[in-house]
Amino acid sequence: MTKLFIKELDLISFGKFENKKLTFSEDFNLIFGKNETGKSTLASFVEGLLYGFDEGKKKRSFSYKKNAYRPISSYKYAGSGIFSKDGKEFKVYRNFDDGSYKIIDLENNSEISSKPTNLNYPGEFLLGIDYDIYKNYLASFQSQKADSRANNKLLEKLANHDIDYNFSTNKALGLLENEYTRLGSSRAYTKPFLKIKNEINEIKERLYEIKLLKNTYRTDFRRLDRNREELSKVNENYKKLKKVNDSFKNYRATSNYRDYKKWSDELYKINENMSEFDDVKGLDDDYLSELESQIDLYRKNDSSLAQYFIFALFLASLILGIFANKKFFIVSALMVIVFFALSMDRSSEFGLDELNKYNKKKSRYLKYKNLIKEKEKIEEVLAILKKQDINDAGLIDVGDFDFENYNFEKSEQDLEDLLDKINKISKEIQRDEKSLVNIDEKIKDEVDLVDRLKYLEKKLEEITKKKKAIKLAQKTIKKLMDENRGDFSKLNIRINDIVKEISKNSYESISFDKNLSPNIITKEGYKLTLDQVSTGFMDQVSFALKLSLNEEVFSNIFIVYDDAFINYDMERLRNALFFLLDASCQRQVLYFSCHTREEEIFKSEGIEINYINMEDV
Repeated sequence: MTKLFIKELDLISFGKFENKKLTFSEDFNLIFGKNETGKSTLASFVEGLLYGFDEGKKKRSFSYKKNAYRPISSYKYAGSGIFSKDGKEFKVYRNFDDGSYKIIDLENNSEISSKPTNLNYPGEFLLGIDYDIYKNYLASFQSQKADSRANNKLLEKLANHDIDYNFSTNKALGLLENEYTRLGSSRAYTKPFLKIKNEINEIKERLYEIKLLKNTYRTDFRRLDRNREELSKVNENYKKLKKVNDSFKNYRATSNYRDYKKWSDELYKINENMSEFDDVKGLDDDYLSELESQIDLYRKNDSSLAQYFIFALFLASLILGIFANKKFFIVSALMVIVFFALSMDRSSEFGLDELNKYNKKKSRYLKYKNLIKEKEKIEEVLAILKKQDINDAGLIDVGDFDFENYNFEKSEQDLEDLLDKINKISKEIQRDEKSLVNIDEKIKDEVDLVDRLKYLEKKLEEITKKKKAIKLAQKTIKKLMDENRGDFSKLNIRINDIVKEISKNSYESISFDKNLSPNIITKEGYKLTLDQVSTGFMDQVSFALKLSLNEEVFSNIFIVYDDAFINYDMERLRNALFFLLDASCQRQVLYFSCHTREEEIFKSEGIEINYINMEDV
């Protein structure tokens, strides 16, 4: 049987204690202290060290008890304890802030592996019981009553220890029924029986699907090969055509560059020539037209006056010659002719000079005007070339190719068509590849599915056999129950011994039923309810039950009593202490009290125990 006791407690920082160590004997330990000296704090430290302060929850939650013992003057909130289990020593360290812990095997100084999320693990590992049973049956406090959850768990413990045959068989029937229910039926969709059947059907359907897929696999694969080959050809054609198109673009850009340079040079020359015509800059056609009109008008007026004057002189000479004398007429005529000649000569000289100047300026203006028109045409050509590709890097080498007659627009359309075809084929390839990958995966799983099917069919056969065995076992157990129906005889005998000894035979019998509910019979034969007995007597019954259970169920694990006998008189207290002294021969007892009665009883009997005064801690 497992023997477990507390060897040492180290309160690093807990409640009012700072760096305090206490050592205990493995039998009876009396811890005395008046109120507020830290007895309950020490008892709670043991509980917190083993199970944390989350009321049995596996994970952290809010706990009033944890906040109650948080140190005020220290940032630390931790402690440790050394426990002896079957001769081996283990150290448990707990950080009460976050609940984290470590369990160290002191024999080889190695840490015991555990689940950090299970805050109860140190107690479950060392004591082998969960928090509810520890709280209700190993750590007894004044007027403490066990809750229903702890009772249920204790009943399971009792079944495992086979204390009561009637209870064990009932529990066995329940466990068998639970197992039968767990296995399930043809209607329980979440249970193993139907889940396995459904999975078997699913696997068979998948294997049938694989069989169908195998028939289409080769056809799909050949289509994929054809598409890949076609894609390779189309890609090659696309690359070739794109190379020619790029070359043509480069050729066109290079030609544009040469044209642009040629016309730029022409523009430079024209600008140089135009700088020589500064005298006609600002003139226009209207100005020349007006100037020419003025010259024509001037010449016309000057010629008309001379002609009128000569005609008048000739007429006068003619008249005088007719009436005067012929010589005079001839002389007058000659003089008119000479005068006319001289007049004509002067008029011609004057008009020719102005005309030469005008014609020269007009000629320069017309040349300047032609240069302007030529410049505008060149600038227009340059503007058009600027909008086109211009590149002087040279051509892509595509061999001999007729770029002059190349249909670039058609080739661009051909490129788009090829690209569309590439995209279309690529999508078909992707679709087929994805489909074939899925088929490969399904076909690849065929062997595993066959193995899984065989396993499940075998598992289903085992479950079917197990269900039949459970039904047979239930039938057999029920038969045994009818033959061996009994009660908590062994446990009730021990409880009666303890209660009668403490209460001095105040009652005829005390027994507990299968739900751990007490049946109390007086000496007069009356059955009493719990409301009809005193608190002190119920404390005695509770003490008897818990001590008996400790002896029968929990092996030799330490037990804690914190002012559990405060309602006892001296005689009953004496009797209870003697039962505990006997029990401490097999298991450690930690007895907390705020009275001196216990110490006086031990001294009066000359009994040596490990005595700890909390005022000295």
